[in-house]
Amino acid sequence: MSTATYDIVVIGGGITGAGIARDAALRGMKVALFEKGDYASGTSSKSSKLVHGGLRYLEHGEIGLVFESVSERRVQTKVAPHLVRPLPFLIPIYKGAKPGLELMNVGLWIYDSLALFRAPRLHKTFRGTKAALALEPQLRPDGLRGVLEYYDCATDDSRLVLENAIDAANLGAHCHTYTEVTRFERRTDGRITGVHVRDRLTGTTSLVTSRVVILAAGAWTDEMIRRFEIPMDRPLLRRTKGVHIVVPRERLPLARAITLISPVDKRVMFAIPWRERTVLGTTDTDFTGSADEVAADADDVKYLCDSGNGYFPGANLTPEDVIATWAGLRPLIAAPPNVDESEISREHEVFSRNDGLVIIAGGKLTTYRRMAAQAVQETIKLFGELGEQVESKKGATKSRPLPGAAGLSEDTLEGVAKVGRSLMEDYGLDVDTATHLCGVYGTRAPVIAERIKADRTLGQRLDPELPYVWAEIEFAATHDLARTVEDVLGRRVPLLLVSRDQGLGVMEKVADTLGALHGWSAEQRAAMIAEYSAEVALSRRWR
Repeated sequence: MSTATYDIVVIGGGITGAGIARDAALRGMKVALFEKGDYASGTSSKSSKLVHGGLRYLEHGEIGLVFESVSERRVQTKVAPHLVRPLPFLIPIYKGAKPGLELMNVGLWIYDSLALFRAPRLHKTFRGTKAALALEPQLRPDGLRGVLEYYDCATDDSRLVLENAIDAANLGAHCHTYTEVTRFERRTDGRITGVHVRDRLTGTTSLVTSRVVILAAGAWTDEMIRRFEIPMDRPLLRRTKGVHIVVPRERLPLARAITLISPVDKRVMFAIPWRERTVLGTTDTDFTGSADEVAADADDVKYLCDSGNGYFPGANLTPEDVIATWAGLRPLIAAPPNVDESEISREHEVFSRNDGLVIIAGGKLTTYRRMAAQAVQETIKLFGELGEQVESKKGATKSRPLPGAAGLSEDTLEGVAKVGRSLMEDYGLDVDTATHLCGVYGTRAPVIAERIKADRTLGQRLDPELPYVWAEIEFAATHDLARTVEDVLGRRVPLLLVSRDQGLGVMEKVADTLGALHGWSAEQRAAMIAEYSAEVALSRRWR
């Protein structure tokens, strides 16, 4: 690690921390980021995989949050079109439902107007059972009055974080995974002057000096505040657990995402086609344990199956159909205990302290770029209050493409599609592999295609049902900052979430590939395999 003093040390490698590091580095500041696990290994990889405009916030009158969300959705489709893609949603309306078909139609016109009528497509209303079932035949027909179709965007949340971190590093930020901040270094007057860190894979410890520290720990925020003995007059967060289940697509084949009102407790939830599978989520229950141990339980899985069966009776889903689960914690700003979890605002707050610490809490994936910019702006203001000078250029994250979109001739899906056609024409890849690679890596995909062209065995699939290929394992270690088996199979090539055996069948061969690249000893290889096996077990704990 550099012995120079940093302007900013960022604690946390989720979407907010990675976004802050990128924003600050783009402004010309000297930045270091420390994450105790992998990028996006916490809440940032446990979302519903959506960059959405916040349609449901209209119900609570949060117009400002909706406008901010639809605006950021548009920005992300421009700076990361390979990762943030339009996805059609249906809202089925049944007899007696409130709001009804006509009122929902009005609400969606408001939604379109807040997006300045620049959503991927404007909404449409389909009246009658026949028209609705023509769009989605899996829906329960009894009492179905019609459906409304609107558009939001699907994303790869892990990769959105990863590409922010990669770009931050490209801009000069020093980013470290598996490096835990153990304590602050302070002057006698309490002013923070740096952080003590420990590399969790090597045991190496260091003191890193910094002028300001930004805590962007997401669901771990209050835990970090207690660990670092930061005086606060109240807990900042009310954490709620969100669980998703993954089922085979043949059990619930959907052409579009479906917005549901759970028949169990009337919560809004989604059924989403995703990576050759179908995802149902999410739950929303208070959580008080350690954020390191969050997992789905049997009640969560039963609730999601029962909720899905209320809309798709032909699926007749049972817990035995579940391939995988993921569970994350929403870092919601704390509200009075008598407020329902689903009513809590998804807004964020930035706390600036005169000891050189900035804390950002709350927020959501869609608006991460604005959150990061606000945190950096507050930090620049804090420099002035502390009497320190800092060179800072204007932020430009609104227009700078993420690495996988760099060099696109046009910042649209058509530009990404051109990359896919090139992969087939120039490298001889089949349509499924080319479509997958351009949709995940964008303009970085030809690096993988070159390796496949040189060694065709690297174009073989890891799982016959899924488009992932062996060349991606090598790329994960050499280009995508992966240090462990769990990094690769959990987030870079996420068989943990979509493969029927959750990657256990290829785990040892993946470990061999990574071990050769990273120089692991036999003991290190065994530890990596054990760690990944434990992660699979955690996702299956509900059983």
